[in-house]
Amino acid sequence: MVIDKKLVAERLKEFAKRFDSLAEFARLLEMKTPQQLQPYMTGKSLPGFELLVRLRNLGCDPNWLMSGEAKPPSVPSFMEKRLEYDSEKMRQEVEEEVDRVAKIVQLWRNPIKPTLVRELRQMLKPWFIKVIRTEHEEERKSTKKGPKSR
Repeated sequence: MVIDKKLVAERLKEFAKRFDSLAEFARLLEMKTPQQLQPYMTGKSLPGFELLVRLRNLGCDPNWLMSGEAKPPSVPSFMEKRLEYDSEKMRQEVEEEVDRVAKIVQLWRNPIKPTLVRELRQMLKPWFIKVIRTEHEEERKSTKKGPKSR
């Protein structure tokens, strides 16, 4: 069986359209530059075993790519899994941030106590902590002096 390099190149171009750009496609194939795709996209070379495995991991059927048999791939399973992972990771990050903000709000509603100040120091930026410390010390000084008598 003779494999037509030009037809393989056409099918590879068709598969590559499923990605945002050739640069992204090359990156996902672990190539340093999109120019490394050139021999395969022009039909000068056939993909080797390693490249076929990487293409398969992105959802391209090697049988379809090399012979045209079988149906062309739909949405790459790799991309679907990546989207699921990214959305789950983003959901977790949002939940963590909401919890952190809720805890800060709760701390602000309570009177400042030494244990709460320690928790605030862990959660807030250092410049903001200086402001809190200064306000707390001024409040403490004014309560120690007591009300001014006339």
